[in-house]
Amino acid sequence: MKAAIFLFFIIVLLSCSYYTGEMIGTYSPDNYTNTYDTIQLGTNNIYCRRVYDRNKKLVLKTKGKWKVDHDLIVFEPPYFWNLDRDLVQFPELLNDTISNGIGYIGVNSGRIEFCVGHFSADIPNQNCYKKVGD
Repeated sequence: MKAAIFLFFIIVLLSCSYYTGEMIGTYSPDNYTNTYDTIQLGTNNIYCRRVYDRNKKLVLKTKGKWKVDHDLIVFEPPYFWNLDRDLVQFPELLNDTISNGIGYIGVNSGRIEFCVGHFSADIPNQNCYKKVGD
């Protein structure tokens, strides 16, 4: 019986691929051309977000809550879906902050990353934020 309980706890621990502590830090996409975007994940499950347009002007600054659920990161509203669109030409896109953001967590080139967006599971490097400074 003790062996079965021990095995159960090992399976539960192994099924939780990422922990909040591993995710703490600053993330940024490395292939955006129209925007520069940072998401800082804090120890208190608060994230701070800064989005700059292609002229390096700060156009959005938000805070919200985040959590890890196995291999997913979940952002509560306000979450801005930055699809690297031209925010100089279309500033009204910044008003889209009422939804949640959900991303798949993984490791790419030895760095933790999460990929969010409508097609993030189907298109490689689609809206992927890599941990900076690791």
